[in-house]
Amino acid sequence: MDYSRTKYTLKPSLRQKFEGIIWKIETDDKLNIVAVEVRDADKHIAAFSAFDYASGKTLFKDITVADSWNWGLDRVSDGIVLLHGYMSEQTPEHKGMIAINGEGKTIWQHFNKTLHDVSPSGLITFNPSVQPLTFELTSSADGSTLQYGIEKLAPVSRDIILPDINTRHTDILPQNNIAGPVLSCALNGKTFFSFHLHQDNLFSQKLIITEGDKVILDEFLERDIQKINPEAFFIQHNHLFCIRNKKQEFVSYLV
Repeated sequence: MDYSRTKYTLKPSLRQKFEGIIWKIETDDKLNIVAVEVRDADKHIAAFSAFDYASGKTLFKDITVADSWNWGLDRVSDGIVLLHGYMSEQTPEHKGMIAINGEGKTIWQHFNKTLHDVSPSGLITFNPSVQPLTFELTSSADGSTLQYGIEKLAPVSRDIILPDINTRHTDILPQNNIAGPVLSCALNGKTFFSFHLHQDNLFSQKLIITEGDKVILDEFLERDIQKINPEAFFIQHNHLFCIRNKKQEFVSYLV
């Protein structure tokens, strides 16, 4: 096959750079909104951003909350970015919620409620200090309790596609210096590959996308890293999301 590499036709729908390290990414299950958590260990600050990845519009970028280092990105639901706090600095267990709207404004906060999951009817929350554990349905719009003592409420369906280990040979990939597994998946007539190259005791991570017999994207996600990066990319709502350039740049592609 003629895997032409002369012209890459796939262009980013969204590209954003940050000063800190990208820590977490979350997408809305219905809307074209993606939220990003960035941490700067030197400044001891966590910042949060949200974008419309279909249009490339910035909803808000690098906003912080009080005591931001002790808050993290949890989920995005109905256009609301939800943050979680922690029981203490020594435990990963969550406690507390902050809700931020599409303008970057905090619209409600609970110090005792904790997010368990998101359902089509609202947020499934609980108070970790109350035993036995009792779930309640909470409004994402204003944080009010819609129903207390709920049972068997199914979470929202999320059409997230993650790549699997590819064990089949393909001549699109380099035949030498590949280290670790090749990850791949397919969607809409396109095939997506991510893998690492090993040279001089360092690794580089690549992303290649093909459509038929043409390469439509061939780029490095990372160069000269000391160990294999387990994260490659994920796909949701026909958009591919990935982190590159020392975990300081976030990119999405319409695929």
